[in-house]
Amino acid sequence: MLKSFQSRLIMFVLLLLALAQLGTALAVLTSLKEDNYKQGVQSIDVSCNVFDLFLAARAEQLTKGVEILTSDFGFKQAVATRETGTIRSVLQNHGARINADISLLVTPRGELITATQPLNITDTVAELVFAARRSRGSSISTMVALDNRAYQLVLVPIRAPNVVAWVGMAFLLDQALAERIKNVTGLDISFVYETQNTNMLSGASTLPSIEKDALLKEIGNIKDIISSPVFSDDEKYLSLGVDIGVTNQWGIIHLPYDPWLESYRDTRNQLILIFTGALALALLFGIALARNMTKPIGRLVGYAQQIGLGGTKEKVSAPNIGGEFGVLSHTMKTMQDSIISREEELTYRASHDQLTGLFNQSAVEQYLSDTLPKERGGLVLVNIRHFKDINNMLGFDVGNLLLSKVAERLQTWGHDAKKLARLNADKFLLIFDRPITEQDCEDLKCFFHNEFEIEKGSSIRLDISIAVLPIEHATATVNSAMRRLDIVADEASDSSKLCVFYKVGQDENHRRQLTIIRDLPAALDSGQLFVVYQPKVGLAGDDCHEAEALIRWIHPELGFLPPDEFISLLEHAGSIQQLTKWVLNTVLSQLSKWWAQGHEIRVAVNLSAHDLLDEQLPFIVSEALQTNRLPTRALALEVTESAVMKDREKVIGVLKALQDMGVHLAIDDFGTGQSSLSYLRELPVNEVKIDRAFIQFIDTNKGDEFITKATIELSHSLGFQVTAEGAETAEGTALLRYYHCDKIQGYFFSKPLSPEDFFKWRETFHSR
Repeated sequence: MLKSFQSRLIMFVLLLLALAQLGTALAVLTSLKEDNYKQGVQSIDVSCNVFDLFLAARAEQLTKGVEILTSDFGFKQAVATRETGTIRSVLQNHGARINADISLLVTPRGELITATQPLNITDTVAELVFAARRSRGSSISTMVALDNRAYQLVLVPIRAPNVVAWVGMAFLLDQALAERIKNVTGLDISFVYETQNTNMLSGASTLPSIEKDALLKEIGNIKDIISSPVFSDDEKYLSLGVDIGVTNQWGIIHLPYDPWLESYRDTRNQLILIFTGALALALLFGIALARNMTKPIGRLVGYAQQIGLGGTKEKVSAPNIGGEFGVLSHTMKTMQDSIISREEELTYRASHDQLTGLFNQSAVEQYLSDTLPKERGGLVLVNIRHFKDINNMLGFDVGNLLLSKVAERLQTWGHDAKKLARLNADKFLLIFDRPITEQDCEDLKCFFHNEFEIEKGSSIRLDISIAVLPIEHATATVNSAMRRLDIVADEASDSSKLCVFYKVGQDENHRRQLTIIRDLPAALDSGQLFVVYQPKVGLAGDDCHEAEALIRWIHPELGFLPPDEFISLLEHAGSIQQLTKWVLNTVLSQLSKWWAQGHEIRVAVNLSAHDLLDEQLPFIVSEALQTNRLPTRALALEVTESAVMKDREKVIGVLKALQDMGVHLAIDDFGTGQSSLSYLRELPVNEVKIDRAFIQFIDTNKGDEFITKATIELSHSLGFQVTAEGAETAEGTALLRYYHCDKIQGYFFSKPLSPEDFFKWRETFHSR
């Protein structure tokens, strides 16, 4: 509801008025409450003054009553003769006449002679008499506490002619006195004292007994209300404490606050009625105002909605409005024209390549989605070979020009194609409703035999690869069709054939490769991969203190996976380093067990080109050795020459760091590369392993024998150890001994073995 402008305008008017009314009401109510409080405080102050005057007048009246007794001759004579019985009788009778609660007679020094009640106030009276003597006063009026009760005490001297005694009358501050003061002040009075429980008050009060107990409990500490009055929790009373001059004895004046609260409530109710009425009027006014003001906006909103729903081809007439809204209407009309133009451009861009004007991959996928499955037709993917090199050598401007000319030539050749699209930088796709033959591919090749002129007097000939996917193999889904097309395109880019047609089963091999890459992490955790060890036999001592670690993978679905297959896939997928770390940790863990038993065996682990390009490899190896508490001589690392040639400077730096650590390094498959001899002297390695291709038939092939002999001599001259791989016959092994090969690895001695079998084989080999 509040999303519309009209609703917001009404709400704004209501909110504005409500805030004004609320502010006014708060100001009035706050001022009224403060005035009521001030009037209550003034009433209490007046009552407090009346309270003090009343007690003073009462003291004066009581003093005169006692003075009448002290002037009686018979009483003076009884005092002079110390007739205690007569004195007590007179005190009782006279005290009853003036309503005294206690009557007493004391010596001029304040010592108690007699009293109508047992008292223990000698020290108190003595201090009062002593103070009166110093001030030469004729009488004493004060407040004292007797048995936790407050009394107004009057002491008058008996002179004959000197002071022979003091007569005292004490008057209790009780309920009756509180009622008399209330009749004068109109406010409730309490005379209270603290009980044994701290801050618990008790005493006489004119309050109703229920309200008295609750109110005194709320007050608690009387000292909190001595200086200023305090409200009760229900604001029914405003109470002020009065210090009557006696320790732990106080008076409290209670002002009933209901009349002030009632006035406040009446005013508040009236303001609420006024507030409600004003809001109702404001609502009516706001609705009328909003409807009038939002009519042009409503028309513009309808116009905007029609623009949004009217598509990009049909224009909607703008409303005829004057003023500022007219300017907005004209602006929206201009915006509509721009939207239509922009939508047409975006629609074109969404389905076309901006450089060549051909359809793009999105348009191809939409077309295939609408037409598949089909039984007749074909997809032809044309890929320009080495186009990246052309861009690098001639520049992107020339590359873009070539792409445009290729598009024109393909339009000429594939004039009967249903779709001609550019998929990415150097790939073009043609979709036909007819079958594609070898002759079509040959004709297309001929079209590209002619050179492309890139500028006047300068031409270039492009080489292309052609991949064909018959439409009957495209399946019913676009993703499957594009995947199969990519598979055959990859094969075509690596092939020298005229063109490559998709064959049934090619995507199964692709799925197999994806499965291998995908399942590696789970295989490492579940134990599908394991390491076997092939012995390396030292010919000098005819012993075995070294082995090569080889990986085996038994996949639960694909069965045994040859290492050459999954290692190359993992290298392409960038997952080979994960496998290398696993092998390294597995081998070192096994080595730590053998070394702990006193068998100092060195095991070689193969590294890939990706491993050697990682400058953190020495740190990884060092950390793994430390974790397994092994010296560096326990580990050997084997690298291929092709891996070194990926980035010679970086790889040699990594190998140098490993060699400085003390790790034994070996060049694997030596002799199969193109630059073995020229770079051998630069490599920081300790050992050369002659590839099995030269060792396997060394006893029957003189060429292999010559190459092996030369390699051993060259390696020894450079200070390298030599290991021969693939020795399978006694004759070949004998030749290797004759040519002083250092170590032999092959089936003649043993196939790769599990850790337990390798250890047993080694024990048997050494004990023979």
